Amino acid sequence: MITGAPGAGKSSVAEAFTTLLDNAGIEHGAIESEQLAWGTPWLDEALAWEQLAAVLALQRGYGRRRFVVVATTETQEDLSSLVAAIGAERTLVVALQAPGDVCAARVLEREPEVWAARESLAEHARELAAVIPRLPGVDLVLGTDGRGAEAVAGELFDASVNGGWVGG
Repeated sequence: MITGAPGAGKSSVAEAFTTLLDNAGIEHGAIESEQLAWGTPWLDEALAWEQLAAVLALQRGYGRRRFVVVATTETQEDLSSLVAAIGAERTLVVALQAPGDVCAARVLEREPEVWAARESLAEHARELAAVIPRLPGVDLVLGTDGRGAEAVAGELFDASVNGGWVGG
């Protein structure tokens, strides 16, 4: 599972990480949980996690055993609820970390200027940047400031393989 503040690099690192898994021939599924909540009104985490559990159950039925799940978990309760929804025997929780100002700047760069919640998301990202990597239950913290997604994903891949989390 990859978590972190908005703008920490979750989507970019997940894409680069799943490319490494693909290239190594390691079976996996991948999902960004925010896609399950997206819309107006935004669905709360409990509803998104319920959907996630159902999607993962379907994927397991298709023979997949490993999943890369991307989510913004703001509290220890969010993190615990998400881990429960994933329902895996083992879960590696990786928090991506960047300074709050960097996360906020990334949000402002990627989100459309016409989006009414753009500024508030950037400010929230600034706040969450220091909180999420310190949540109980995080197994590994990887910095993204000044690093490309491929480098961070390579570090995650190495930690995953050497830690026995992924393999053929």
